[in-house]
Amino acid sequence: MNDGIRIIPFENGLTIKIFGELDSYHVLGYKEKIVLEMRKHQASKLLWDLKNVSLFDSAGIGLILGRYNEIRRVGGMCGFLTLSTYTRKIVNLTGLSSIMDEYKNVNEFKKRGKITI
Repeated sequence: MNDGIRIIPFENGLTIKIFGELDSYHVLGYKEKIVLEMRKHQASKLLWDLKNVSLFDSAGIGLILGRYNEIRRVGGMCGFLTLSTYTRKIVNLTGLSSIMDEYKNVNEFKKRGKITI
């Protein structure tokens, strides 16, 4: 599996798909891309797709928490989409599941966030 990131805009938000390792080696580059897209699209919603993450360390947790804090400052919301067994375990162990919910799909997230088109 190749490491990488794919950012898909939707109304008022972004879906962030991470592939491979979400660690200190990759996080800085990912952060720059995410922040640029957040500004470009004036995102107030972030949906993290971590299904294809093979390594998830404290730097990855910091990346998600940092963006969570930015989004919360503008009154937005964050969530998880498609967690694998491995990433769900990390999300639960770190307490991220207490501040962000998991959604079945983007439409469920939009409905919960009451996003208007």
